[in-house]
Amino acid sequence: MQQLLFGTWGSQLIAYSAQYPWRVFAVVLAAILFLDFMFRKRSSGSGGDLDIGGFDFGGDGDGGGCGD
Repeated sequence: MQQLLFGTWGSQLIAYSAQYPWRVFAVVLAAILFLDFMFRKRSSGSGGDLDIGGFDFGGDGDGGGCGD
């Protein structure tokens, strides 16, 4: 089964990943981020609202003061 999946590429892929592990890591990470971007479920909110991934810059609406 492995011969059918990888053919003659299997040993070449293993050798390349052993020689350049950071390049392989970068390609895998980029592929995961691309797939996440493509298949992420879009929110049904307003089109102009920018979601920054859960970060809240500004406090509780009082201008971000010290809470005095």
